Amino acid sequence: MSKFEKLNVDIRKEHGTSAARRTRLRDRIPAVLYHSGLEATPLSMDKKSLYKALRTGQMIFEVIVDKKSQFVLLKEVQYHPVTDEVMHVDFQKVREDEKISLEVAVRSTGESQGVKLGGILVQLLNSVTIKCKPSEIPEFLEIDVTAMEMNTNLFVKDISLPDDVEMMTAEDIAVMSVQEPKEEKEEEVSDELGEEDGLEDAESGESEESSDKAEDNTSESQDKSDGEDQ
Repeated sequence: MSKFEKLNVDIRKEHGTSAARRTRLRDRIPAVLYHSGLEATPLSMDKKSLYKALRTGQMIFEVIVDKKSQFVLLKEVQYHPVTDEVMHVDFQKVREDEKISLEVAVRSTGESQGVKLGGILVQLLNSVTIKCKPSEIPEFLEIDVTAMEMNTNLFVKDISLPDDVEMMTAEDIAVMSVQEPKEEKEEEVSDELGEEDGLEDAESGESEESSDKAEDNTSESQDKSDGEDQ
């Protein structure tokens, strides 16, 4: 079970563009919390705390509103077009007993047999979509690569899932691959080209040698002819 970043927020009493600008001048970020079937709640939160939470890459946060804790889904973050600073954030409240779909990161565990033999482990898929209750959302999912040989793949179906977590991404999508180093293949191609060049040089040398012999024979024949004429 994951631990979500906690955000202490205040309910904003002022609304509108000017009020949002004044909020940002106090190093706080304006936000809106949406509820299903209820009126949205305008919020504000500390800028540094929000930035720290966003850097985790999480999509679910625990928000403290009026000393009450609730889970929220990060819906949208609006950035300034020039400075890239966060201008506004939208959250969607989620119920603790309601399953939601979201993306989580995938990480490898173990050292593959193929890598031990000189292969390269390549991650083809960085995240997958799962469905579960907010309290059951994992920080990341693991896939064990220990048994992977050279030139083999692991798929979504090989990812370890916690209890009560449902995989929504297609199971036949490749996640990990152990591949041969490209340098070796390039060296093989280079060697083949070198052999071809060597053959061409040899053929060229033989051709030149044959030409030289032909010239010598022609010269000898001409000398004999000149001698007979005398």
